[in-house]
Amino acid sequence: MTFTSTASKYYLSISIMPFTILGVAAAPVQAQQYLSVIAENDIYAPRAQDRHYTNGVRIGYGLQQEENSWFSWLGNLVPGNTEVLVSHYELALGQNIYTPEYYLASQPIPHDRPYAGWLYGKLSINSHRAGMTEDLSINLGMVGPVALAEQGQKLIHDLVGDPEPAGWDNQLRNEPAILVRYRHSWFLPLLEINSLQSDNIPRLGINIGNVFTDAGIGTAVRIGNYLPEQDIPLRIQPGLSGSSSYVPIRKNQFDWMLFAEIQGRAVVHNIFLDGNTFVDSQSVDKRTFVRDLATGIVLGFGQFRLPVFVSFSVVWRGREFDLQQGDNSSGSAMIGVQY
Repeated sequence: MTFTSTASKYYLSISIMPFTILGVAAAPVQAQQYLSVIAENDIYAPRAQDRHYTNGVRIGYGLQQEENSWFSWLGNLVPGNTEVLVSHYELALGQNIYTPEYYLASQPIPHDRPYAGWLYGKLSINSHRAGMTEDLSINLGMVGPVALAEQGQKLIHDLVGDPEPAGWDNQLRNEPAILVRYRHSWFLPLLEINSLQSDNIPRLGINIGNVFTDAGIGTAVRIGNYLPEQDIPLRIQPGLSGSSSYVPIRKNQFDWMLFAEIQGRAVVHNIFLDGNTFVDSQSVDKRTFVRDLATGIVLGFGQFRLPVFVSFSVVWRGREFDLQQGDNSSGSAMIGVQY
Protein backbone atom coordinates (compact mmCIF):
# COMPACT_ATOMS: atom_id res chain seq x y z
CA MET A 1 0.00 0.00 0.00
CA THR A 2 1.05 3.60 -0.30
CA PHE A 3 2.06 4.07 3.31
CA THR A 4 3.59 6.81 5.35
CA SER A 5 6.27 5.89 7.85
CA THR A 6 3.54 5.71 10.52
CA ALA A 7 1.67 3.04 8.59
CA SER A 8 4.89 1.15 7.96
CA LYS A 9 5.64 1.09 11.68
CA TYR A 10 2.15 -0.31 12.22
CA TYR A 11 2.81 -3.13 9.75
CA LEU A 12 6.28 -3.74 11.17
CA SER A 13 4.88 -4.05 14.68
CA ILE A 14 2.50 -6.75 13.42
CA SER A 15 5.27 -8.62 11.62
CA ILE A 16 7.49 -8.83 14.71
CA MET A 17 4.75 -9.84 17.16
CA PRO A 18 5.84 -13.52 17.12
CA PHE A 19 8.99 -12.46 19.01
CA THR A 20 6.88 -11.62 22.02
CA ILE A 21 5.72 -15.22 22.50
CA LEU A 22 9.12 -16.91 22.20
CA GLY A 23 11.07 -18.24 25.15
CA VAL A 24 14.73 -19.21 25.41
CA ALA A 25 15.93 -22.75 26.02
CA ALA A 26 19.15 -24.64 25.68
CA ALA A 27 17.99 -27.44 23.36
CA PRO A 28 15.24 -26.69 20.83
CA VAL A 29 13.79 -29.59 18.90
CA GLN A 30 14.76 -30.13 15.28
CA ALA A 31 12.36 -28.22 13.04
CA GLN A 32 9.95 -30.25 10.93
CA GLN A 33 7.47 -27.46 10.25
CA TYR A 34 7.56 -23.67 10.11
CA LEU A 35 5.41 -20.57 9.90
CA SER A 36 6.64 -17.43 8.17
CA VAL A 37 5.47 -13.93 7.33
CA ILE A 38 6.97 -11.72 4.61
CA ALA A 39 6.09 -8.03 4.46
CA GLU A 40 7.28 -5.86 1.58
CA ASN A 41 6.88 -2.12 1.25
CA ASP A 42 8.55 0.71 -0.61
CA ILE A 43 8.87 2.71 2.62
CA TYR A 44 11.39 0.17 3.99
CA ALA A 45 13.96 1.23 1.39
CA PRO A 46 16.23 4.31 1.42
CA ARG A 47 14.77 7.29 -0.44
CA ALA A 48 11.48 5.44 -0.67
CA GLN A 49 8.77 6.63 -3.06
CA ASP A 50 5.16 5.61 -2.48
CA ARG A 51 4.30 4.23 -5.89
CA HIS A 52 4.06 1.26 -8.24
CA TYR A 53 4.65 -2.04 -6.38
CA THR A 54 3.80 -0.52 -3.04
CA ASN A 55 2.98 -3.42 -0.71
CA GLY A 56 3.08 -7.19 -0.51
CA VAL A 57 2.28 -9.61 2.30
CA ARG A 58 2.60 -13.40 2.33
CA ILE A 59 1.91 -15.86 5.17
CA GLY A 60 3.33 -19.34 4.69
CA TYR A 61 3.19 -22.74 6.36
CA GLY A 62 5.84 -25.31 5.43
CA LEU A 63 6.82 -28.82 6.37
CA GLN A 64 9.56 -31.29 5.64
CA GLN A 65 8.77 -34.39 3.60
CA GLU A 66 7.78 -37.46 5.56
CA GLU A 67 8.22 -41.03 4.38
CA ASN A 68 5.13 -42.54 2.75
CA SER A 69 3.05 -39.46 3.47
CA TRP A 70 0.04 -38.61 1.34
CA PHE A 71 1.78 -35.61 -0.21
CA SER A 72 5.08 -37.34 -1.18
CA TRP A 73 3.93 -37.70 -4.79
CA LEU A 74 4.09 -33.91 -5.15
CA GLY A 75 7.87 -34.09 -5.28
CA ASN A 76 7.63 -35.92 -8.59
CA LEU A 77 6.25 -32.74 -10.18
CA VAL A 78 9.66 -31.07 -9.96
CA PRO A 79 11.76 -31.66 -13.12
CA GLY A 80 14.87 -33.76 -12.50
CA ASN A 81 13.67 -34.66 -9.01
CA THR A 82 16.03 -37.64 -8.50
CA GLU A 83 18.42 -38.42 -5.66
CA VAL A 84 16.64 -35.81 -3.56
CA LEU A 85 18.09 -35.41 -0.07
CA VAL A 86 15.39 -33.19 1.44
CA SER A 87 12.09 -31.81 0.18
CA HIS A 88 10.05 -29.00 1.67
CA TYR A 89 6.47 -28.11 0.88
CA GLU A 90 4.91 -24.75 1.53
CA LEU A 91 1.33 -23.47 1.45
CA ALA A 92 0.96 -19.70 1.46
CA LEU A 93 -1.60 -16.92 1.15
CA GLY A 94 -0.50 -13.58 -0.25
CA GLN A 95 -1.63 -10.20 -1.48
CA ASN A 96 0.20 -7.69 -3.70
CA ILE A 97 -0.88 -4.07 -4.27
CA TYR A 98 0.12 -1.79 -7.16
CA THR A 99 -0.66 1.92 -7.59
CA PRO A 100 0.33 4.75 -9.92
CA GLU A 101 2.70 7.43 -8.70
CA TYR A 102 -0.01 9.99 -7.86
CA TYR A 103 -2.57 8.12 -5.81
CA LEU A 104 -4.67 11.21 -5.00
CA ALA A 105 -5.86 11.59 -8.61
CA SER A 106 -9.39 10.28 -9.17
CA GLN A 107 -9.10 9.93 -12.94
CA PRO A 108 -6.85 7.47 -14.81
CA ILE A 109 -3.35 8.89 -15.22
CA PRO A 110 -2.10 8.60 -18.81
CA HIS A 111 1.24 6.84 -19.16
CA ASP A 112 1.27 5.61 -15.53
CA ARG A 113 0.54 2.09 -14.36
CA PRO A 114 -3.00 1.21 -13.21
CA TYR A 115 -4.23 0.43 -9.73
CA ALA A 116 -4.29 -3.32 -9.17
CA GLY A 117 -4.55 -5.93 -6.45
CA TRP A 118 -3.64 -9.61 -6.53
CA LEU A 119 -4.82 -12.14 -3.95
CA TYR A 120 -3.49 -15.69 -4.30
CA GLY A 121 -2.79 -19.03 -2.71
CA LYS A 122 0.47 -20.83 -3.39
CA LEU A 123 1.81 -24.37 -3.25
CA SER A 124 5.60 -24.55 -3.42
CA ILE A 125 7.74 -27.70 -3.71
CA ASN A 126 11.44 -27.27 -2.94
CA SER A 127 13.74 -30.23 -3.64
CA HIS A 128 17.36 -30.23 -2.51
CA ARG A 129 20.10 -32.34 -4.03
CA ALA A 130 23.80 -32.05 -3.26
CA GLY A 131 24.96 -28.71 -4.63
CA MET A 132 21.61 -27.56 -6.02
CA THR A 133 17.95 -26.91 -5.33
CA GLU A 134 14.89 -26.89 -7.56
CA ASP A 135 11.68 -25.09 -6.78
CA LEU A 136 8.27 -25.40 -8.41
CA SER A 137 5.32 -23.29 -7.26
CA ILE A 138 1.73 -23.05 -8.43
CA ASN A 139 -0.17 -19.83 -7.65
CA LEU A 140 -3.95 -19.56 -8.02
CA GLY A 141 -5.97 -16.46 -7.19
CA MET A 142 -7.67 -13.34 -8.49
CA VAL A 143 -6.65 -9.96 -9.82
CA GLY A 144 -9.13 -7.11 -9.44
CA PRO A 145 -11.53 -5.70 -6.82
CA VAL A 146 -12.08 -9.14 -5.29
CA ALA A 147 -8.43 -9.05 -4.17
CA LEU A 148 -9.47 -6.41 -1.57
CA ALA A 149 -6.50 -4.16 -2.25
CA GLU A 150 -8.66 -1.03 -2.20
CA GLN A 151 -10.21 -1.88 1.15
CA GLY A 152 -6.85 -2.74 2.66
CA GLN A 153 -5.16 0.46 1.56
CA LYS A 154 -8.05 2.71 2.59
CA LEU A 155 -8.34 1.03 6.00
CA ILE A 156 -4.71 1.67 6.86
CA HIS A 157 -4.89 5.23 5.58
CA ASP A 158 -7.91 5.83 7.80
CA LEU A 159 -6.14 4.37 10.82
CA VAL A 160 -3.07 6.58 10.45
CA GLY A 161 -4.83 9.70 9.17
CA ASP A 162 -3.35 9.70 5.66
CA PRO A 163 -5.21 11.08 2.62
CA GLU A 164 -7.48 8.49 1.06
CA PRO A 165 -6.36 7.14 -2.33
CA ALA A 166 -8.83 8.40 -4.90
CA GLY A 167 -8.32 6.28 -8.00
CA TRP A 168 -9.36 2.75 -7.09
CA ASP A 169 -12.43 2.98 -9.36
CA ASN A 170 -9.93 2.69 -12.21
CA GLN A 171 -8.28 -0.53 -11.04
CA LEU A 172 -7.93 -3.65 -13.17
CA ARG A 173 -11.11 -5.72 -13.40
CA ASN A 174 -11.69 -9.11 -11.82
CA GLU A 175 -9.76 -11.89 -13.56
CA PRO A 176 -8.68 -15.38 -12.47
CA ALA A 177 -4.91 -15.37 -11.96
CA ILE A 178 -2.70 -18.38 -12.65
CA LEU A 179 1.05 -18.47 -12.28
CA VAL A 180 3.49 -21.39 -12.45
CA ARG A 181 7.07 -20.67 -11.37
CA TYR A 182 10.20 -22.82 -11.71
CA ARG A 183 13.60 -22.01 -10.20
CA HIS A 184 16.94 -23.84 -10.31
CA SER A 185 19.88 -22.77 -8.14
CA TRP A 186 23.44 -24.09 -7.80
CA PHE A 187 25.69 -23.64 -4.74
CA LEU A 188 29.38 -23.07 -5.51
CA PRO A 189 31.76 -22.72 -2.53
CA LEU A 190 34.24 -19.84 -2.69
CA LEU A 191 36.44 -19.20 0.35
CA GLU A 192 36.37 -20.62 3.87
CA ILE A 193 38.51 -19.10 6.60
CA ASN A 194 37.98 -20.63 10.04
CA SER A 195 34.25 -20.16 10.72
CA LEU A 196 33.78 -17.64 7.91
CA GLN A 197 32.33 -19.07 4.68
CA SER A 198 31.41 -17.65 1.29
CA ASP A 199 29.74 -19.02 -1.83
CA ASN A 200 28.15 -18.12 -5.13
CA ILE A 201 24.59 -19.05 -6.17
CA PRO A 202 23.91 -18.90 -9.92
CA ARG A 203 20.19 -19.31 -10.62
CA LEU A 204 17.70 -19.29 -13.43
CA GLY A 205 13.93 -19.34 -13.57
CA ILE A 206 10.78 -18.95 -15.57
CA ASN A 207 7.27 -17.65 -14.86
CA ILE A 208 4.32 -18.80 -16.96
CA GLY A 209 0.76 -17.52 -16.58
CA ASN A 210 -1.56 -14.60 -17.14
CA VAL A 211 0.01 -12.79 -14.15
CA PHE A 212 3.66 -12.92 -15.25
CA THR A 213 5.32 -14.61 -18.19
CA ASP A 214 9.07 -14.08 -18.22
CA ALA A 215 12.44 -15.78 -17.94
CA GLY A 216 15.35 -14.69 -15.78
CA ILE A 217 18.95 -15.39 -14.86
CA GLY A 218 21.03 -14.09 -11.97
CA THR A 219 23.64 -14.77 -9.35
CA ALA A 220 24.08 -14.11 -5.64
CA VAL A 221 27.13 -14.04 -3.35
CA ARG A 222 26.83 -14.96 0.33
CA ILE A 223 29.19 -14.62 3.28
CA GLY A 224 28.55 -15.79 6.82
CA ASN A 225 29.28 -18.30 9.57
CA TYR A 226 26.76 -20.85 8.22
CA LEU A 227 25.65 -21.14 4.58
CA PRO A 228 23.14 -23.97 4.17
CA GLU A 229 22.28 -25.11 0.67
CA GLN A 230 18.91 -23.40 0.76
CA ASP A 231 18.07 -20.61 -1.64
CA ILE A 232 18.02 -17.18 -0.05
CA PRO A 233 14.51 -16.27 1.18
CA LEU A 234 14.00 -12.87 -0.33
CA ARG A 235 11.05 -11.49 -2.16
CA ILE A 236 7.50 -12.37 -3.05
CA GLN A 237 7.16 -11.76 -6.80
CA PRO A 238 8.38 -11.79 -9.52
CA GLY A 239 12.11 -12.16 -8.76
CA LEU A 240 14.13 -15.36 -9.15
CA SER A 241 14.23 -16.04 -5.42
CA GLY A 242 11.45 -15.99 -2.93
CA SER A 243 9.33 -19.11 -3.46
CA SER A 244 10.55 -20.88 -0.33
CA SER A 245 10.50 -19.26 3.11
CA TYR A 246 12.59 -21.87 4.91
CA VAL A 247 16.00 -21.29 6.52
CA PRO A 248 17.78 -24.22 8.23
CA ILE A 249 18.87 -23.34 11.76
CA ARG A 250 21.47 -25.09 13.89
CA LYS A 251 20.58 -25.98 17.47
CA ASN A 252 21.89 -23.62 20.12
CA GLN A 253 23.66 -21.52 17.51
CA PHE A 254 23.45 -17.95 16.27
CA ASP A 255 23.84 -18.01 12.48
CA TRP A 256 24.20 -15.10 10.11
CA MET A 257 24.80 -14.37 6.47
CA LEU A 258 25.09 -11.31 4.26
CA PHE A 259 24.26 -11.45 0.58
CA ALA A 260 24.18 -9.40 -2.59
CA GLU A 261 22.67 -10.35 -5.93
CA ILE A 262 21.99 -9.20 -9.45
CA GLN A 263 19.41 -10.59 -11.83
CA GLY A 264 17.71 -9.75 -15.10
CA ARG A 265 14.41 -10.82 -16.64
CA ALA A 266 13.08 -10.87 -20.20
CA VAL A 267 9.41 -9.95 -19.79
CA VAL A 268 6.76 -11.25 -22.18
CA HIS A 269 3.70 -10.39 -20.09
CA ASN A 270 2.96 -8.53 -16.86
CA ILE A 271 -0.75 -8.09 -16.13
CA PHE A 272 -0.03 -5.14 -13.83
CA LEU A 273 1.44 -3.25 -16.80
CA ASP A 274 -0.32 -4.81 -19.81
CA GLY A 275 -3.76 -4.67 -18.20
CA ASN A 276 -6.52 -7.26 -18.14
CA THR A 277 -6.25 -10.20 -20.49
CA PHE A 278 -9.86 -10.47 -21.68
CA VAL A 279 -11.33 -6.95 -21.30
CA ASP A 280 -10.10 -3.43 -22.02
CA SER A 281 -8.34 -1.73 -19.15
CA GLN A 282 -5.67 0.85 -18.45
CA SER A 283 -2.17 -0.22 -19.47
CA VAL A 284 1.32 1.10 -20.18
CA ASP A 285 4.07 0.16 -22.60
CA LYS A 286 6.23 -2.23 -20.59
CA ARG A 287 9.96 -2.69 -21.04
CA THR A 288 11.18 -6.04 -22.29
CA PHE A 289 14.21 -6.27 -20.00
CA VAL A 290 14.16 -5.48 -16.27
CA ARG A 291 17.07 -5.75 -13.86
CA ASP A 292 17.10 -6.13 -10.08
CA LEU A 293 19.88 -5.43 -7.59
CA ALA A 294 19.49 -6.56 -3.98
CA THR A 295 21.41 -6.86 -0.75
CA GLY A 296 20.41 -8.09 2.68
CA ILE A 297 20.98 -10.12 5.81
CA VAL A 298 19.62 -13.41 7.18
CA LEU A 299 19.82 -14.35 10.88
CA GLY A 300 19.05 -17.64 12.62
CA PHE A 301 18.45 -17.95 16.36
CA GLY A 302 18.80 -21.59 17.41
CA GLN A 303 18.87 -20.68 21.10
CA PHE A 304 15.14 -20.05 21.29
CA ARG A 305 12.71 -22.69 22.46
CA LEU A 306 11.10 -22.18 19.06
CA PRO A 307 13.98 -21.49 16.64
CA VAL A 308 13.55 -18.25 14.73
CA PHE A 309 14.90 -16.97 11.42
CA VAL A 310 14.62 -13.41 10.14
CA SER A 311 15.76 -11.66 7.00
CA PHE A 312 15.75 -8.18 5.56
CA SER A 313 16.68 -7.07 2.07
CA VAL A 314 16.53 -3.96 -0.08
CA VAL A 315 15.77 -4.26 -3.79
CA TRP A 316 16.51 -1.71 -6.50
CA ARG A 317 14.42 -2.51 -9.58
CA GLY A 318 15.01 -0.90 -12.96
CA ARG A 319 12.29 0.83 -14.92
CA GLU A 320 9.45 -1.48 -15.89
CA PHE A 321 7.62 0.71 -18.43
CA ASP A 322 8.65 3.34 -20.96
CA LEU A 323 7.52 6.58 -19.31
CA GLN A 324 8.25 5.52 -15.74
CA GLN A 325 9.83 8.31 -13.69
CA GLY A 326 13.00 6.73 -12.31
CA ASP A 327 13.76 3.33 -10.81
CA ASN A 328 11.94 1.75 -7.88
CA SER A 329 13.22 0.55 -4.53
CA SER A 330 11.51 -1.51 -1.85
CA GLY A 331 12.31 -3.51 1.25
CA SER A 332 11.43 -7.07 2.18
CA ALA A 333 11.28 -8.24 5.81
CA MET A 334 10.63 -11.82 6.88
CA ILE A 335 10.25 -13.63 10.17
CA GLY A 336 9.77 -17.37 10.60
CA VAL A 337 9.29 -19.75 13.51
CA GLN A 338 10.24 -23.44 13.35
CA TYR A 339 8.72 -26.18 15.47
